[in-house]
Amino acid sequence: MLYKSISYRSIFLKAKTQIEKKLVQIQDFDKKKEYLEFELKNEILKSENEIQQSFDKVQCANCGACCSLAVSEFSPDELLRRTKNGDKTAKSFLEVFEPYKALDEVPKNLLPEALKESCSNKKAIGNLEAKESQKALHGKTKENETFFYHCKKVQKKDGKSFCPIYDSRPAVCRNFPDTPLEHLPKTCAYNTWKDENEIKALFIKALNDIRKFYLDEFKKDK
Repeated sequence: MLYKSISYRSIFLKAKTQIEKKLVQIQDFDKKKEYLEFELKNEILKSENEIQQSFDKVQCANCGACCSLAVSEFSPDELLRRTKNGDKTAKSFLEVFEPYKALDEVPKNLLPEALKESCSNKKAIGNLEAKESQKALHGKTKENETFFYHCKKVQKKDGKSFCPIYDSRPAVCRNFPDTPLEHLPKTCAYNTWKDENEIKALFIKALNDIRKFYLDEFKKDK
């Protein structure tokens, strides 16, 4: 997942402290497991619902920016590998988007500030099956590589992006952005929603990661 300059480590440590403090207060092993499986899960779901409710209040501006600039931490080769392994999300993404062939083609005016340095790398993307495609068109942030894609179907109408299949557009488009952790084009109406919920989303991710770790450990100890 792509994060901006927020320190996930500090958020992770805060979540870890919260969970460990709760577990210390619970003496019974089964009660600890019950907390992780149900109470903590419900807390996470509540926070996710709050993010979704705030998302539902935003009206898409139909700027078409997400058609012209989709950002992923996965290279074309990695998306293909995931598709072949049955990853439906990767398959859906590749059905809609294709990589830019050169960084000069990436619309710099749509790039969020956190990604502008990513376009300093001038290496072009090759054919998806090419050996060099693992070193494909991308830039680097402090923690992530970024890969730039655009919609295969988007067209231009009166100088603006136009979707010829808008009413029947696939879920990957209809549900965008599905998390505040996405890098969004500068003109996207959801940027305010992203800014308001990004830290909460990172905290949810940390809680989920730690919850899974402890549940796995408890299985070993049983």
